[in-house]
Amino acid sequence: MDEEAIRIPREQEWTPRVLDEMSVDALSHYAGQLEEEMERVRGAIRAKSDYLSKADSLFKS
Repeated sequence: MDEEAIRIPREQEWTPRVLDEMSVDALSHYAGQLEEEMERVRGAIRAKSDYLSKADSLFKS
């Protein structure tokens, strides 16, 4: 198997924004974006957890 095919990409480091320079509207918009991203991440966690749970139950039976 080609080594390139199995390489796991490094996670990009997240850098928080400077909030002091943002208006109230910009902060509200940014908070909404963060909430949407958190829901997306939680969905991915649920999907992967379900997948792992199903795989575990397959091998336990």
